[in-house]
Amino acid sequence: MPSPDVSFEYAGSGDAEAISIMSRQIWQAHYRPHILTEGELEFFWQRAYRPDSIRSDMRNGSRYEWIRVEARPVGFMAYRAESEACRLHLGKLYLDPEFHGLGIGAMALARVLELAVAEGLREIYLYVFRQNLKAIRAYVKAGFVIARTEMTECGKGYRYDDFVMVRRVLPEAC
Repeated sequence: MPSPDVSFEYAGSGDAEAISIMSRQIWQAHYRPHILTEGELEFFWQRAYRPDSIRSDMRNGSRYEWIRVEARPVGFMAYRAESEACRLHLGKLYLDPEFHGLGIGAMALARVLELAVAEGLREIYLYVFRQNLKAIRAYVKAGFVIARTEMTECGKGYRYDDFVMVRRVLPEAC
């Protein structure tokens, strides 16, 4: 199968509504019912994926990018350089499940690696639901390792149950 024509395009605050809608669709298709219950899905999504939350995240320094295949948006990612800590936080990387297994996620991770190298950062880190085995496999394949497990209480009886994964970039940086 030929490699898809993948591109990345910066997203601005005017894209927050479309990103929010896409995130809901991806979460419904990917997380239900094996990773998150309906209640968990709704609670976690409401915390970070409403348009106002996305715009706030952008104002606070996160950069969002569309992932496009032949100009069609099929996913998005968000990241933030933490220069004082010499690392990049990959906060979001979502791809329509219809496009899983085509190497697009690997291309997105390669883009994030290029950005971290260009910034002269030591590492990239991310949080991933411990039950999200498909994503964990993709991150491991891209050179990430599990650094620790983290449980975070977030109210109403819900908690994040995550792995924190790290990918070394420039060990001698900073």
